[in-house]
Amino acid sequence: MTTAANGNGHAHAAPDAGAADPAPKKPWSDNEEDPNSLRAIIRANFPTSIDDAFPFLKVARTMTRDDLKNDLVAGLTVAVMVIPQGMAYAALASLRPEIGLYSCILPILTYALVGSSRQLAVGPVAMVALLTTAGLSPIVDPNEDPDRYQQLASTLAFMVGVMQAGMGLLRLEFIARFLPHPVLSGFTSAAAIVIGSSQIKDVFKIKIGRSERFQEIMDDFVHNVHDTHGLTFAVAATSIVFLLGARHAKRRFKAIKMLPEALVLVVFYILVSKYAEFDDKGVRVIGKVPAGFPSPRGILTSELGQLVGPALTISIVGFLESFAVAKTIAEKEQYPISARRELIGLGAANLAGCFFKCMPVTGGVSRSA
Repeated sequence: MTTAANGNGHAHAAPDAGAADPAPKKPWSDNEEDPNSLRAIIRANFPTSIDDAFPFLKVARTMTRDDLKNDLVAGLTVAVMVIPQGMAYAALASLRPEIGLYSCILPILTYALVGSSRQLAVGPVAMVALLTTAGLSPIVDPNEDPDRYQQLASTLAFMVGVMQAGMGLLRLEFIARFLPHPVLSGFTSAAAIVIGSSQIKDVFKIKIGRSERFQEIMDDFVHNVHDTHGLTFAVAATSIVFLLGARHAKRRFKAIKMLPEALVLVVFYILVSKYAEFDDKGVRVIGKVPAGFPSPRGILTSELGQLVGPALTISIVGFLESFAVAKTIAEKEQYPISARRELIGLGAANLAGCFFKCMPVTGGVSRSA
């Protein structure tokens, strides 16, 4: 240490040229643990109580008889709705109908054990189904090798589960905030257009090439619309008119507000299809669905590298859609909800289902509301 004089003649101490710079100050003291260390992360994610590990136990202890009655009614309603929805979303993902039904059972049971939302219905949804077929179709044609395509869908569910659970355990839920709302809104709107246009071939029963571009779909439609199957189009058109009319009528007349119009329509056409023998008249029907639940089956570990992109997209977009629904309902019902816990719950749902022929799942709007 040397002494030097300043302009006023006062002496002050100057550091030696060879003195070492002081060590940077740590954000924690020596007797505290680094919050970013692996031990701290594991400790932060380790449940402090049985209620913390399984949130449904706390809810179950506070339920009244009226709550149980309402939950039973809601459960039966959703169970009835999910049958046609599950099969439809499986078809949208280019999978067999029973895959959609399998994906409506085990994932939601798993989510109910560890998720923080009390009303969120986890299962197949249109957005994730579209992303699934968009990610898997370039790898294998579902029409040429449906078994391998189904295994790829379950492998994709495995990767989505690992990514979502990993983001939750590592407290990376803030990543979702970097996706601007206009981008997500535009993506959702574009997906809705593609989803709607992709069903044109089934409404008119005409041949349209597989494509994710709206202009290509419409070009095929214009060239093949003359091959429309009349009875198929009549069934589709009357179904659409009935659903739109029922929705409008329920807004005007309170007496039919609780009418399950989708269920009425499905039951009606099941009976008509059976007794009018639609299959013999050229109308495509689902046919026989395998009974029972599938036995456990492994994933295609050799294909994991090709599925990183689709899995990451589904992980983030699926979480954003699911959390938006769960947060809206939680604010309405006035109970706390955790984004981290939602990521872990959705990840666990996908991991549980991937070994039982399930497709990627997330929280849905229609069934939850």
